[in-house]
Amino acid sequence: MTFEEMERTMQFVVEQQAQLTIKMGQLSDTVDRLSIKVDRTADSVNALLAVAEIHDREISVIGESVRAVDERQREANERQREADERARETTEKLNALIDTVERMISERKNGKNGKSEPPSSAD
Repeated sequence: MTFEEMERTMQFVVEQQAQLTIKMGQLSDTVDRLSIKVDRTADSVNALLAVAEIHDREISVIGESVRAVDERQREANERQREADERARETTEKLNALIDTVERMISERKNGKNGKSEPPSSAD
């Protein structure tokens, strides 16, 4: 290899090294930008995870509240059924009393009250 060929080869190697250095700088800048984006994405994911955990707790609280309301509603329904039964029994007893009183009144009107009629004042 002649001196000129060696010089051209060395010039080529130096130019390639310069281009490689420029490309490495560009790649380093790109990696830095991507690193910032990845960090922001990770922060966003962590924030979303925190929100999801809050929502999970809130949903649990709401579920417990719904179960408590359901239980109170079942208790209220049972008390209402008991009150309805007592009202039905009271109505039956009241109807029996009314029937008895009406029968007694009817018997008195018809003279079947078991007492003798008062003597007439014509004697």
